[in-house]
Amino acid sequence: MCGIAGYIGGNKEMGRAFAEKAKTLLLHRGPDDSGIFSNEYVTLLHRRLSILDLSESGHQPMTSSCGRYTIVFNGEIYNHLELRKRYLSGHNFRGHSDTETIIELFRLMQHKMLAEMVGMWAIIIWDNESKRAFISRDRYGQKPIYIRHIDNSWQLASEVKPLIRENENLTADPTAVVEYLAVGNYGHLGAHTFFRDIKEFPQGHYTWLSGNETSFTPTPYWTLPDIKESDKRQFDAQAKKELHDCIVEGVLSQTLADVPVGITLSGGVDSSVVAGILSTYYDKEIHIFTAQAPASKFDESRYVDDVIFLNKKGNFIVHKNNLDELSIKEELTKYIRIQEEPFGDPSIMAHGFLMKMAADAHIKVILNGQGADEVFFGYNNLAQAILLKQFSSMQFGTFYKNLSKMSLGKMYMLRTLLMSLMPSVETNLRTKSRIKRREILNEQLLEGVDNNLITLYNYNNPYDVWKESIYGAQIPHLVHYDDRNGMSSSIEGRMPFLDHRIAECVATIQSGAFLKYGLRKFLLRESCKQYLPSSVYNRTDKIGFYTPLLNALYKDADWVKTKLQSQPILKKECENILLKKLYGKTLTVSEGLQIWRSISVAIWQAEFGIQ
Repeated sequence: MCGIAGYIGGNKEMGRAFAEKAKTLLLHRGPDDSGIFSNEYVTLLHRRLSILDLSESGHQPMTSSCGRYTIVFNGEIYNHLELRKRYLSGHNFRGHSDTETIIELFRLMQHKMLAEMVGMWAIIIWDNESKRAFISRDRYGQKPIYIRHIDNSWQLASEVKPLIRENENLTADPTAVVEYLAVGNYGHLGAHTFFRDIKEFPQGHYTWLSGNETSFTPTPYWTLPDIKESDKRQFDAQAKKELHDCIVEGVLSQTLADVPVGITLSGGVDSSVVAGILSTYYDKEIHIFTAQAPASKFDESRYVDDVIFLNKKGNFIVHKNNLDELSIKEELTKYIRIQEEPFGDPSIMAHGFLMKMAADAHIKVILNGQGADEVFFGYNNLAQAILLKQFSSMQFGTFYKNLSKMSLGKMYMLRTLLMSLMPSVETNLRTKSRIKRREILNEQLLEGVDNNLITLYNYNNPYDVWKESIYGAQIPHLVHYDDRNGMSSSIEGRMPFLDHRIAECVATIQSGAFLKYGLRKFLLRESCKQYLPSSVYNRTDKIGFYTPLLNALYKDADWVKTKLQSQPILKKECENILLKKLYGKTLTVSEGLQIWRSISVAIWQAEFGIQ
């Protein structure tokens, strides 16, 4: 896990200056080592957080044995030792880093190596013969690459800050800002970021790029598998075992490290599965980091305790934090600097607290349960797609039983029935609702919004909803905050459920197995039942690392008011209503989130000099 940057252009001095600036700005991503490769066409920077092969043989930038290719790489390739045996058995390696595996594999296979790699990555490889750079990101985009064409050059970096010129007044992307303010969505607009002129290289793609090009078209090397329902298999004993083994392999492969490993544990199904697998098969100490809001109705401490009790092998070392201590006045600005964009809610700050706890305990690698909800249809909107599939297949008894046992209230049931009976009407209502929620915003913010960038997926097709979750609504911002929070504390975050082999296994199983007896992610619960206490297995609620948003707003009300009024984001009458409710402590959660998003944008504008 590291920080990388690249300059592709014809000005060697400019390239060197860019690399030196990035070297300073990306220090937190790689405090253990750094290196720069430079010639008249390219400059590559690497900042190293030493995880594998802590010796000098893991130093980057690294040049291939043939001398033609030079790489900077951020991430981990969990199967790189197997790739050495399969394709490079006759090669004399200098060390045991995955970086050396990649550059030698690229020497033999070029882009075809991507299909063989299991892991997460952001890669820039310079070909000194063709004078071009090869660029790639992993399948889910866990590792970032931002790119900007500026000053007749391409500039790339793991974070946005190195791509901003000194004293530059940047312009916001209006669609990204309005979508976030109105509906809370972000990271769902493909290459578009909150910054108009800075793009994100797409996940699951690669490209070749030279300094004299002004545009590029990335090529996909992997997409979510789309299998017809008629070709899928039942969730029988064999499928259950195959999925179990795939998940175990996904978790254990990500313990690959020459440093201690820890996990975050919320008490939900996903992180509890990771904890149980590690307790069963991993023979080293496991540091567990958890944060709760004690005595609140959202306190999950009892589930955490149940998981620890069930897996009482003795190799858990538990670290706890109190979320009631959260102060947005003290922390929000810092986390917006870290995230480089406004974000969803204070739970992302809670995750940051956990990363700080891990850093204080001298842990460099943290596994978590993130990604399981997206892969296994765990969220409400994903579960709705399964319900509609059951309804359209005339499994009315199963449909109603699941819907009633999920206990989500009458409005959810009515909306699901409306989707079932009149899908086009529901989609039209959803579109109108999305536009209506912009009415509270200052009208100037709406100028330049491109509604063509926004896709409303079809709930009647589970694959479309799954694809939207992976590429749009959920995974992009999830991997973003995990990367930023971890790297801000020089910690590598790993997500076992984003092993692509798990998605490829899940795609072969009939959709009914995802939701049964009112239990979301039923096939995950069943295949990994042995690792879950019954209290966690039977949970139907979803909390995560709950953070008391309204209490935090009330606690710092005067500061919140100042930030809310610092930028003309909301219409004045709407702003006044929210402030009255803030001081009267009568905010609803949705109103609290509206205030949160508004002050987040205001702080982001101020911190990054946004016009």
